[in-house]
Amino acid sequence: MGFHQRWVGSAAVLAALALAGITVGRRVSAAEALDDLGVQLRLIEMVPAKGPAGASKIGIAKVEVLVQAFRATSDVQLRILHADGSEWRVKGRPIESSRPAWTGPSGEPLEPRDEGQAVPARGAIRTTIVVPLDGAAIHEIVVAVTGLVGGDPIATEAVVRASWGVPDNEPLDDGAYANFSVTEAK
Repeated sequence: MGFHQRWVGSAAVLAALALAGITVGRRVSAAEALDDLGVQLRLIEMVPAKGPAGASKIGIAKVEVLVQAFRATSDVQLRILHADGSEWRVKGRPIESSRPAWTGPSGEPLEPRDEGQAVPARGAIRTTIVVPLDGAAIHEIVVAVTGLVGGDPIATEAVVRASWGVPDNEPLDDGAYANFSVTEAK
C-alpha cells in the first residue's frame, strides 16, 4: 500500500471518528453562556416623555438586558453608563438600577437571594431597564454588569444605540440592501 492510500485511509478514519464525536458529544444550547459573564442588550422601544407642557425633547428608551453566566454568579449588579464611562444621570442623580425586576429565561419572576440576584451555572436572567434620553442625539447606552463567582469579582459590559430625534447614521446591511452614505471624493 502506497503513502497516498494510507493517508486517504487515515483521513477517512479520522473524519469518521470526528463525525461520531460530534453526534455523540454534548449538544451546545443557544441559550448557554459563551463567556464567564455575558450581557446582551436589545432596544425594545423609545417613547416621548411627557412633561407639564406636553411632549418634550426628552425620551425614554426601554432596553432588555440578558445576563448569561458560564459559572454560578451571585450578587449581580447593573450600572447604566455613558460611552465615556460616566454614570447616566437625570437631573444630577444617577439612574436607580440596583433593584430591577429579574425573570428567568422563560419569563418566570425571580426573587433575589441572600447573596443578591444570582445567575445559575450555564444559565441566564433578564430584565428591562428604562433609560431617559435628554435631547436629540444618538445616545450610546452602556450597561455594566458585575457579579461574584466563588467570592471573586467578575464584570462585563455591552452597548446599545438609541437614536432619539435625529436620523441614525449607523449602516444597516440585510444582505440585499444597505443604507450607508457615500461621499464623492474630488
